[in-house]
Amino acid sequence: MSNNNMDKKINNDTTTDTTTDTTDNIQNDKKFVKTWDEIFLAKNMDEDNKKALNVMKTEGVDAAVKHMFTDQETGRQLSYSEMRMRYG
Repeated sequence: MSNNNMDKKINNDTTTDTTTDTTDNIQNDKKFVKTWDEIFLAKNMDEDNKKALNVMKTEGVDAAVKHMFTDQETGRQLSYSEMRMRYG
């Protein structure tokens, strides 16, 4: 296989399907969070983590990540280290 053909094969193998419906992803996120929420997690969490879990449950993972990287009092974007200090 020539290098050009190999590059095409690699690119085709790693291409992400962008046709996935975001609504389906959010529904799957909600099911996942509901399962963890019902088992035990929320009972042992601090308030910040409970809020983030609720965002994930109601709006999906992308919204939860955005929530966790945003200071809820100022709206400022948090660094990775700051986010980890708050959410573990």
